[in-house]
Amino acid sequence: MGVAVEIEGLTKSFGKQTVWSDVTFDLPPGEISVLLGPSGTGKSVFLKTLVGLFKPDRGSIRIDGQEVTTLHERELYAVRRRLGVLFQDGALFGSMNLYDNIAFPLREHTRKTEAEIRGIVEDRLELVGMTGDGDKFPAEISGGMRKRAGLARALVLDPELILCDEPDSGLDPVRTALLGELISELNAATGATFLIVTHDINTARTIPDHIGMLYLRRLVAFAPRAEMLASDEPVLRQFLNASREGPIGMTEEKDALEVARERERELAVDDYRGDHREGP
Repeated sequence: MGVAVEIEGLTKSFGKQTVWSDVTFDLPPGEISVLLGPSGTGKSVFLKTLVGLFKPDRGSIRIDGQEVTTLHERELYAVRRRLGVLFQDGALFGSMNLYDNIAFPLREHTRKTEAEIRGIVEDRLELVGMTGDGDKFPAEISGGMRKRAGLARALVLDPELILCDEPDSGLDPVRTALLGELISELNAATGATFLIVTHDINTARTIPDHIGMLYLRRLVAFAPRAEMLASDEPVLRQFLNASREGPIGMTEEKDALEVARERERELAVDDYRGDHREGP
C-alpha cells in the first residue's frame, strides 16, 4: 500500500528568487496525483525537494508521518529507499544494458543474490511490457522504451511512493497516452502512491485521482480531478483548455503584470456596478 505524504507551508528560494511559497496539500495514499504548471514554475524543483535533494527554506514534509526536512543524510537514505523516481530522460546509464540498469539499485542497496535479482528484474520488465529486452542498450531503443525501462528501475525496490518528473517529455501523443495507461496499471498492481509532474493536458484529464497546479510561486489548488476539471479558476481553465485567453503569458513576469492588470479591470467593473446599484 502506498504512503500518505503531507506537505505544509513549503517554501523554496534560490538566492532572492522565490520558486514557490507556502505550498500546502496532502497526497492521498495509494492514489495518483498530478502536479501541473506552466514551464518555469518549479515543478521539478518541487520533486527534488520531496526526495531531499533540495532543502526547503521553511515548511514541513511528512512521509508516512515522518518529518523528512530535518533528517540527517543517513536517515534520509532510509526514507529514499521507500521512494522510486522516474526522471525526465529515464536517467539510464548508457554503458549498461537495460538489465544491468534495472538491477543497479538492487546491487547497490540490498544483499540479494544474483538469482534473486534476476527474478525481480525480469518481473519488472514484464510489468512494463519489456520482456526479453534486457540485453538492449539505452541508445538502441526509443524514447518511450527508455521511459518504461526507467519505470522498471524505479519499481525494483518495491517503493511505496513513486515520483515521475515529466514522464511524457519528448514523447508523441500516442506514446504519452500509452505511458499514462501503464502508470495507471502499475498503480493498480502495486498500490503505490504516485505523484506525476507534467504539463500535458491529456495526462491530467485522464490519469489522476487528484490534480494540483503551481502558478506564480504558489499552489493555485489541489483537489479531486472532477472538481479541478470543472473549476472556474481562470488559470486552471486556461491551462486545461490550452487557451490563449487568460492570465498565463509567455513568462512569469508577464503573467504577474497581466494578473495585476486583470485585477485592476475587475475592481473597475466592481466599482462601476457598485455606482449603478446605488440609488439617488
